[in-house]
Amino acid sequence: MNPRRADAGGAAKVPRPDSARKDTATARRGVGRYDDIRDRLRTLTLRQQRFERYLGREMRVDAAGLAVMDHLVEHGPATPTELARRLDASTAATTLVIDRLVAGGHVSRAPHPTDRRKVIVSPAQDWEVSAFEHVAPIVRGVHDAVEALTEQERATVTAFLDRIVKSYDDAIKP
Repeated sequence: MNPRRADAGGAAKVPRPDSARKDTATARRGVGRYDDIRDRLRTLTLRQQRFERYLGREMRVDAAGLAVMDHLVEHGPATPTELARRLDASTAATTLVIDRLVAGGHVSRAPHPTDRRKVIVSPAQDWEVSAFEHVAPIVRGVHDAVEALTEQERATVTAFLDRIVKSYDDAIKP
């Protein structure tokens, strides 16, 4: 028996297991109670993705390059192997991203200070300042939104966001 079914357009569909159907049905039962929050989370995610595409265009860096740059700015210089491991990418793919970033003047490679076989990748001196010019309005907006909250509201929002992060973490199977 073929487990695939064709939809109206002729594309093959793989049926979901019963447990997935039950999870979807359970989620739909609560639709009216949390649609507003779920919709706002979805909108926030879409806006963040849109902003990252904008930032990539403005800085002339692709999505993978932005991930590397974000990591370097946040955590400091790193070896290509460290970057690959931290970004959950292959070393070959990470090396290609670094090559593009070097060619674009966004990062530099330098010999590792203690291990001659390795190199250290560092962001260009002006990268953080240049990127912050684009990110500053968001940083200010988030700061202002947090400042407008009472302590109780802040605790509620923090607990809620922690639960959302945990649901993402729980969804990722090791």
